Amino acid sequence: MVTAVLAGSLAAAPAAQASGSKGCAGGYAKYTSKGDFLYVKDRKADGRTVFVNLENAGGRPGFWDTFHVTRGAGKSFTWDLDLPERRKVKIIVSLVKGDPTSSHSKWSTCGTFTSAT
Repeated sequence: MVTAVLAGSLAAAPAAQASGSKGCAGGYAKYTSKGDFLYVKDRKADGRTVFVNLENAGGRPGFWDTFHVTRGAGKSFTWDLDLPERRKVKIIVSLVKGDPTSSHSKWSTCGTFTSAT
């Protein structure tokens, strides 16, 4: 009878990391679940502001937050978030021309994606 022996160390598998990104010529967003980072960049000098809506996409009611990078090509910002684990988020990237609180401003969605937290 032959007995096989497996030698070596057993290591725990690292936690799964989810990420996603989407954008258009004027704006871009990327979410990474490892550390809960949201990166937003304004990519075009077009006078628009890049807005990102972060919503709960798991069927439960709730809206988490809105983030923006004010007009300025090349400007970017990274937010360190603290989101609940094992949820899905929906990220909507939009561009707005004019005052975002005005009914006369022009909004356009340039990308939507979902990711696990």
